[in-house]
This record gives sequence, C-alpha cells and structure tokens, in this order.
Amino acid sequence: MVNLELLAPGGDIDSIKAAIIAGADAVYCGLIKFNARNRAVNIVLDDLNGIIQLAHNNDCKIYLTLNIIIIENEIPELFKLLNKLTNINLDGIIVQDIGLFYILKKYFPKFKIHVSTQFNTHNEGQINFLNKLNVSRINLSRELNIKEIKHLTKIAHKRDIATEVFVHGSYCISFSGICYMSSVHSGKSGNRGRCSQPCRDRYLTTSMNKNYPLNLKDNSAYFNLQDLFNAGVDSLKIEGRVKKFHYVYTIVNHWKKHLNNLKKNKISNDNSELYKVFNRDFSDSYLKGDINKDMFIDNPRDNSIKYLSKTNSDIMDLYKQKDAHIKDIKVKIDQLNIEKIPLILNRSKSTLPIEVPIFIKKPLLKTNPELSILIDSIKDLNIYNKTNTDIFYQIPNYPDKENLMDIFIKNKNISPWFPSILIGDNYKAAVELLLRIQPKIIITNNTGIAYEAYKNKIPWIAGPYLNIINSFGLLNIKDNFNCNGAFISNEINKEQIKRINRPENFKLYYSIYHPILLMTSRQCLHHQVIGCDKSRIDKECIFECDKTSSITNLKNKSFLIQKRKENYHRIYNNINFLNTEIVTDIQDKFSGFFIDLRDIKTETKIGHNKLKTIKLFENLLNNEPDSANKIKQIIKPTINNQYIKGI
Repeated sequence: MVNLELLAPGGDIDSIKAAIIAGADAVYCGLIKFNARNRAVNIVLDDLNGIIQLAHNNDCKIYLTLNIIIIENEIPELFKLLNKLTNINLDGIIVQDIGLFYILKKYFPKFKIHVSTQFNTHNEGQINFLNKLNVSRINLSRELNIKEIKHLTKIAHKRDIATEVFVHGSYCISFSGICYMSSVHSGKSGNRGRCSQPCRDRYLTTSMNKNYPLNLKDNSAYFNLQDLFNAGVDSLKIEGRVKKFHYVYTIVNHWKKHLNNLKKNKISNDNSELYKVFNRDFSDSYLKGDINKDMFIDNPRDNSIKYLSKTNSDIMDLYKQKDAHIKDIKVKIDQLNIEKIPLILNRSKSTLPIEVPIFIKKPLLKTNPELSILIDSIKDLNIYNKTNTDIFYQIPNYPDKENLMDIFIKNKNISPWFPSILIGDNYKAAVELLLRIQPKIIITNNTGIAYEAYKNKIPWIAGPYLNIINSFGLLNIKDNFNCNGAFISNEINKEQIKRINRPENFKLYYSIYHPILLMTSRQCLHHQVIGCDKSRIDKECIFECDKTSSITNLKNKSFLIQKRKENYHRIYNNINFLNTEIVTDIQDKFSGFFIDLRDIKTETKIGHNKLKTIKLFENLLNNEPDSANKIKQIIKPTINNQYIKGI
C-alpha cells in the first residue's frame, strides 16, 4: 500500500489554501518570527488556529517552522510563543537550533519535533544523536542519493523516526546549515532565514564563459518516485515558501496525480505541468548519484515561458494563458474560508505557562585562556615539539584511516578535528579512526561523530559549525551528550555573545583567526569557472583533484574556490577573519581561543612563520602590551564584520 505523504509549502494564507485544494497531505508554514523564510509573507499567530481547523477538515496536517538558530535575548519571547502553541493542535514543529531541541524535550514534550533541512542530516550517527532528543521526523540532506537515503531511512525507522526528502524546488549549491556567504557579506544569515542568495548572483564572466557559475537547476524527483517509495521514505517535500499560490497549486496538484498513479501502478512519464510555473529547468542528479556539470544553468530566472514557447510562438498568448490560470486558481482558493478562532489559554494547574529558567551566574574564570591551533599538513606536525599550544589536525571528508592512524600514532599530542560532512562509508571510516586512536580530546563539527564520542566516553568539543549561539544549546550538549566544551559561532556579535551563559564545569571557545569558510559543496565548483576534462565527479576527482580557482562578483569582491584531495569543494572569503578585540572585550568567559593555520591561500598574508605567529597570539592571551597591534601588522588584510554586525 502506497502511503507517502505529500508535504507542501505555505508561505502565506493563499498558498496554504492552494496546497489544501490541490490535495496536499500536509503543509509547512511559518509565523512572522523564528522561521527560515524571512522573505515569505508568512502568517500571524491569530490565524493559526483557523488554518489548522481548515486543514484538518480537509485531511491535511500543519507543521510549523521554528527552524532558525535563536539568539539569547529571544529566548523569553520563544517561551511565550511555545506556551501559546501548547493550546493549538499542531501536527509538528520543524527545528534547527540545538538549544530549541533541548527546550522542547525538557519543557514542552507534547510537541512532535521534526528536524529541519538546515540541520543537514546525512549519516546514521546524526540520527542517533537526534533520536536522543526525541525527534519524530528527519529531513535528509538534499545531496544524498537513493542508496544513501534508503540506508538512513532504514536506520531511522528502527528508531521510530520518519524520513522526509525534498522532491521539488530549489537546490542549494552548499550543504544546508553551513553556508555563511550571505551572513559574511550582508549580515543576512541563512541560519536566520535571511539568505540574500549570493550564489544566484551574476559574477564576472569566467574563462568557461559563465556569468552565473554557482547557479544550479531546480530539484525534481518526478522520475524517481518509485525509487523513493522503495527506499521507504515517509514524506515527499516540495520547496517554495517564497513562491505564490498558483505555483503551489500547480506543483502540488501534479505531484498528487503522480502519487495516485503510483497507487494504481501507472507511473506517469509526463512532467510537462511542472514546467508551466517558475523553474530553472530540472535535475535529479543528486538522487541518481550522478553529480555532473549539467546540473548547472547559466541563468537564475524563470524558465517557464522559454519552455512553453517551444509549443507556442505567440509570447503574448502564453502570458494571457498564464494569467487566466492564476485567476482560475484564485477563484478556487477564495471559496475556502478561515475562521477566526481565538487562542484559549488553559489555566489548569497541569498546563500553567512554563517560565523561562533563570541561569545562575557562574564564577569568572581565574586563569588566562589557552591557545589552540588547527593544521592540515604533515610538514606542520613538528610544531607541537616547539610550542605548548593544543594542536588539532583536520580530518578530510574522505578519511584515509590507515594514513591518518599513522599520523596520530606517531604524534600522540595531536588531536583530530572532524569536518561537518561525513557521508556513508566516510562516516564509518571516521568513526573507526576515532575508536582506534582513542584521542584525549576531539573537536567535531558533525553531530554523528559527537554521538560516537559520547557513546564511547571520548571527551569532545562542539565545533564552530554546529552553530551554537544560546545557553540552551550548551546545556543540551552538556547534559545529554556529556560534552566538555563548545565553540560559540562566529556569526554573532559582541553583545550577543555576552548574554550567553556558560554551564558549570564547561569550557567555551572562540576562533579569533581563520580563513572564512563560506560554503561546502558536493558539486564540482570548477566546472563553470576553469573547466574540467571530466563532465561528472568520479573517485579520481575526489581523491586526486587538488585545484584552486576564483570568482569575482559585480562589486569586485573575489572568492577562493578550493578543492583538495579527499575533500569536497569549498568557497572561502578572499580575506581572513581576525578578531583580537574579543580577548579584552569579553574577559573571563572563554577557556580558550583558536587560530587556524592551515595553508589556505587567500589574499590575507602572514608576515611571520607559523611558530612566530603562534608566539604573537600567546602574547595576546597573556595580556602583553601592544600584542594586538603587532598581530594586525603581520597579518593583513583581515575583517571582523560578523563580530560587529551579528545576526
């Protein structure tokens, strides 16, 4: 029996109505605040009860998106909202923030927790991590192929967790949740629902004659429906909360027919309806595991009229047809009425409002913060014999565990730094490495590795790309996963950092110098820039390709594109981050500060060798006079706009 849920976007009331009329089984929508589609109209709380009643009367569920990272001073407002939502018959809440998982589990356990795509779930360790937080559904990363989806769905089902996969709409060029391009350059964080989509911008024409080198076609799994059903996926999700009602109706209606045909064993091969509304052409290459240059399109605009003009040469007639189609749908949705159902607060003792917990101020740290560094080159391993700093070695996305084992056995004072993305066998290799070397401490940006460290009693620190920006995030990883310490995200500013409370017997860290990683991609980013003899990614590309290139936007800002052996493609800012001010601005809060000395060749130059550079930063932490100025004189140019702007 086919029982796949069709999950539709609802960026405003008209879109929600359109989804219901078109046959959606569920709709995800957001309020004005706390949701990751700031550019959508969204809905107001007073309408939510009526929307839920309308949906439920039509056998449709409503999931509310609270899927951003949450700043400390927003916590009281968040609790106020959650107290109100307990009196509403929601079918689920979609979450990204590690602190919000803790709040929901501890204080609001009645809600069904769905994991946002922004959490970027792509390995079984992450599913185990989330299972401990009582989640009921996980949205799997868009970069995964059918085989990977099937494996993770099997793991999830064993833990009574449903899986959800995007089947239509925009692709992101970066793995979700770890794209900071918009945040760094405009202060509009994708993790706050404010992404300005610089990846869709026009750039100076590349040597491959491309003007939009980061622009992907849209995702369409229309021809993969049977495979997704066979993989055991529970929900098919359509992207598009910034799209209009006619888009939602058209896509949902066509997908609903497609699902009905699947039930009758009559799979359709006609996806022409999908081309009649906004699209950038379509690709299913991630799902097929065939990552190729045909996934790109050198135009981010609507492709629908271009497609339809192939069958009709009269462009004006096409626009008239489109307008008539929109009006016809508007007539249908206007027939649905949403009642104004007031929120009735239940004042029984069992449902009294939950008060915001008061954090007891911890005593100030009495010792100077320690310095740690990150390296990724064998030639830098001799540094640890010449300095007292803690040294971490970067684990690649495709770990060669035997080679890495040799490195860590020969250099026992070096600790591993695990990356954000570890998929399939690469995750298993990273876990095997972790268990075999039994390090004294690790830093991990992947919650799957965090879970394995917790399970095996290996001390761990939460890395900066876990996006922790509030006290409840720290409490979560300490109380539930025995974490030893955490980096505070570099996205937030001085005042936002000051408000965060450090748990007892817990260390806080902050990166004060590093190349700024803007995004990580499973796609080849050199295809559109400098070209490649190969049209698709294969094992040789992954393990042997070691290239750099760059792109420049129309504001004359350049970005470094780097592909290293055993790693995914990454984009770095052209200028590195340096923030010496935080050492004196926020004293007695951080146990350690961190500098990244990997050989990433941006425009920032260091005038000393690495040992002398380390000594300068040690002087800074020891409060030696003029040490900050000396660092700025030998490391330049640099920026620290995130520390100033925040999110």
